[in-house]
Amino acid sequence: MKLPSIYRPRLAFTLVELLVVIAIIVILMSLLLTAVPAVKKAAQKTEARNTCNHIVSGLKSYYNEYGKFPPTEDPSKETTSAVVTDTIVGDTTSGATLPNNTVFYTLRNIPKGPNQDYVSNPRKLPFYEGKSGNVNAAGVVRGGFYDRSANGSTPPSTEESCLYDPWGRQFFVILDANSDGRIDLDGYYNDFSGVDDSGKAPRTQVGAFSMGPDEKLGNKGDRTYRNGSELSDDVVSWE
Repeated sequence: MKLPSIYRPRLAFTLVELLVVIAIIVILMSLLLTAVPAVKKAAQKTEARNTCNHIVSGLKSYYNEYGKFPPTEDPSKETTSAVVTDTIVGDTTSGATLPNNTVFYTLRNIPKGPNQDYVSNPRKLPFYEGKSGNVNAAGVVRGGFYDRSANGSTPPSTEESCLYDPWGRQFFVILDANSDGRIDLDGYYNDFSGVDDSGKAPRTQVGAFSMGPDEKLGNKGDRTYRNGSELSDDVVSWE
């Protein structure tokens, strides 16, 4: 006996149902594509923040071991200046006078630069361990040390053993060289300037920071970390 058509099982989607399914898939894909960059950015900022804290921890361990911070220049050189200012190393295109490898040679127990012949780390102790960064075809290093280039050759001596943030710029490291218990960020951040009691210089002996995804100090280069309730995308160790 032939069943009425209302009792026959359907073996396929109707056109309307198919269009609804496609629309749902498109919406889900658009949401996913929107979320992925935000998740990646958050992960990169977390990585940068952890690295800043790791740098500070390594420098404090060195200080506890030797009673001083690692030098950024040859310790045998005599200084003729009577004024001692805090030392900042890092991205030389953004204000630092020296690259950050001048600190990491000593912290990583590499006998080069200020640590030539282990003069700055005679006990040969490793105070910082980190991964090598990813080097793209253009030679930009992200998320680690510049130890080897993409083709395995040795990097330029000016950049060898420099530590780069996830966006391809060197981490800044600042040391309280004048032992006043503050780090002087004049010329870097307007809201962390001033070294007297009325100033806003962070009360710590060592700090590290990254310029963040926009690769500029402060909010798009305004050198302000915090403007009211709005924060720049920079990553700093003292906040």
